Amino acid sequence: MSAFKKIFVVLAMMGLIIPSFAFAAYGFEGASEGTGLIKGGQTIDAEKTVPELIGTIVGVVLSLLGALFFLLILYAGIMWMTAFGVADKAEKAKEILINASVGLIIVLAAYAISRFVFTGLGVGG
Repeated sequence: MSAFKKIFVVLAMMGLIIPSFAFAAYGFEGASEGTGLIKGGQTIDAEKTVPELIGTIVGVVLSLLGALFFLLILYAGIMWMTAFGVADKAEKAKEILINASVGLIIVLAAYAISRFVFTGLGVGG
């Protein structure tokens, strides 16, 4: 495994582990303050309707995908900067960067569509 892959794996694992520390330290209500995921005075309860639950799941999945694409863009940028004129490495980094950017645009479009649909259902806001 190359050094860049090791760094990428470590950064990806940190990106997955650090949010769990926030949830463990502050609980869901404290960790989500200021994110807009939970409105002021609202708490997480088990009495959500099915569309609300689906909306929450879709939001979490799209957030994780957005973080993944950010890490891919970061990895491609580092790879490109450290190519040192090697055309193959620079070309591979450029390809990863383009594909990750297209993926990020697709995820943002999916988020916008799901937000529109769930707002139309009267669930999201």
